Amino acid sequence: QVAPLSVLPPLRSVCNMPLKQGEGPPAAPRTNLVGGVRHDVELSEMAERFAKDGQISFSEAKQLWEHRADTGSNMEVQVNTLKWSMEAYKYTDKAAALMELLLQGSRPKSYFRQIDGVKYDRELLELAEKSAKDGQVSVQKAEVLWEQAMDGGKVTDIERRTLQYALSTLKFTKPSAEYLRRMLENGSAEGPRGRIKVRWVWVKRKNSAFPAYPIVMPKKDHRFTLVLCHPLGWGGGFYLGCGALVEDFLSKSRLMRDHCKIVCPGGRTYKSWKMWFRYRGKDTCGTSECHAQLVNGKDFEQACEFVVDIVKSESDLLGSTSRVAVSGYSQGGCISQAVGLSLPYPVGLVISQRGMLMKHSMDDYAARDGAQKHRQRMLLTAGGRDDVYLPANQAEAKKWLIEQGMQVTFKLFEELNHGDHNKEEMAFIRSACTREFLKADSETKRSVQRMCSQEVVLQRAPSQLWAGQKRKPTPTAAAGSAASAATASPRASPASGKRRRASRGSVDPAPERVGAP
Repeated sequence: QVAPLSVLPPLRSVCNMPLKQGEGPPAAPRTNLVGGVRHDVELSEMAERFAKDGQISFSEAKQLWEHRADTGSNMEVQVNTLKWSMEAYKYTDKAAALMELLLQGSRPKSYFRQIDGVKYDRELLELAEKSAKDGQVSVQKAEVLWEQAMDGGKVTDIERRTLQYALSTLKFTKPSAEYLRRMLENGSAEGPRGRIKVRWVWVKRKNSAFPAYPIVMPKKDHRFTLVLCHPLGWGGGFYLGCGALVEDFLSKSRLMRDHCKIVCPGGRTYKSWKMWFRYRGKDTCGTSECHAQLVNGKDFEQACEFVVDIVKSESDLLGSTSRVAVSGYSQGGCISQAVGLSLPYPVGLVISQRGMLMKHSMDDYAARDGAQKHRQRMLLTAGGRDDVYLPANQAEAKKWLIEQGMQVTFKLFEELNHGDHNKEEMAFIRSACTREFLKADSETKRSVQRMCSQEVVLQRAPSQLWAGQKRKPTPTAAAGSAASAATASPRASPASGKRRRASRGSVDPAPERVGAP
């Protein structure tokens, strides 16, 4: 039955009556015009809020995309808003890559998992569940969880909520639970207490024209290897100084300290300069043609073969190529990229720290048979103030590598010049290494630890390299040491009295001229 008009309230009073929660149609999304293009106001305000600390992180990019899906407003307006946000605000490389992929039409599964009506970060939660598959989450894996959440230098509310949920539902060891709770409370990463004293041992490869070089042995069992190629003008000791990369890795990552062997091969000396290869012709450093500078092809190939041989030996030793990563700084980065392209198999990670992808490497790769080309996971860093290897050159290298099928992560550090040591850059590299090593550890079986047969140890046994460890050598180890001494080079012979002390391993001094790549 319909009530007579006389008993209905006036239309004006009906329109002014407040609606109860859940009643009435949803409010239309607010939009505005920016440069003649309509944008979603709520989405743009959300992007502005996320960018207040300087950049939009990977997790925040996922939240922007999920918010777009939840509101159900005009798709074209939302896409225009997200494209505008990428131009107006700075995204981390990982966040930008994700947003570009989504805007191109990719439809991956939701980046959030909803449990009992609460949203959690799907990727972070799945990593935590995977870490607990063997029964409980170790301290090393808890450190990786925290570093994963610290994308962009901050932990979002959803990531924090996800870690708290993992702590309440998964089994953690007591030290790992204490570590993660401390991080959630303090909001920043911590290294172990006390300064790490880096100790190393010198090795010389048999029948090699390259000099002896230092290696840092893991404190516990050997599961991974990181090969570090130095810049021009320095030797293998470049990474071993106070505040350098090795000290940062060992002091801030239990995984690297306990299980990673760090190998620092050295280039040969040409006219009192230690370098991997010599340049030819006009110096083009600091120009857009830096990558095209001519190099001594023989030097370049021999350096690559030397490092490739080390990578192969370490892969055989560990029983897996994915447990080995190769990195280089400046000219060493030229070599690490060339090695990554020349390897007949993929390794865990190839890193170039402000290095250059030389045209020599690109031409050599293009000339190779397709069956010899393998997809590598590569990480490139560049400095916004680098006047030796320009950021534009690095961006072009990234584009070329992607075209060849490589999986590339590129990170530009705006305030960094060519010669700076930078904690943010080191943390970025450390996080990538630990993530790839843990991934390899879960996918492959660890082989029995043994010393590489092609290396001759010139110093104390690896078990004695760490302060506080004073183990007596076993009869087997003593016999091995005697055999090594018998095959060592003359300058390391016990009779010569010139053996270097591992406990006082000295860093190669810097030459008078520093700054060239």
